[in-house]
Amino acid sequence: MSDEVPETEGSPGELEQYAIVASRRQQWDTLLWQMPTMVLTGEAFLFTISLGAQTSRTGRIIAATLSLLVALASLHSLASHRMSELADSAWLHEYELAHEAPVLHGLSWRVRRQNIIAAQRGSSSVTDRLVSLTGTVRSIVVWFWTMALITVAAAITLVLAAGWPQLLTH
Repeated sequence: MSDEVPETEGSPGELEQYAIVASRRQQWDTLLWQMPTMVLTGEAFLFTISLGAQTSRTGRIIAATLSLLVALASLHSLASHRMSELADSAWLHEYELAHEAPVLHGLSWRVRRQNIIAAQRGSSSVTDRLVSLTGTVRSIVVWFWTMALITVAAAITLVLAAGWPQLLTH
């Protein structure tokens, strides 16, 4: 038995390009999941101001406008990061197929994950079965719609602050 890594077909330039795209895909994935945490912190601060009983009408309008803008920009960034990650993942998948390498990227990975979820559902462990329930809805779907609802809440807060500020003072 040898500990050597088997040679894959492809020139050193191709392998370097694969490594670059794999690294970039990881960067998109990292950005994708870091952003919601940072946005929630900022949104909580802006909603605290715009919904605070002691905040002036002008302050409410400014905070609500900023909250809406941040929510819209975040929703756009979330979608953009996801699309970039998917594009790189698809390229890596195509490379892996073309070079008969193990398939580690692309939508085929989702099938592998779904098989793991199905196996967990049959586990004797209650924890495994409960954790498998989170696999029914992908995290990107949860975060996308969470950001969309924050956008709607920010828009409603802005409308109330501008049109009916008395509803926010009680």
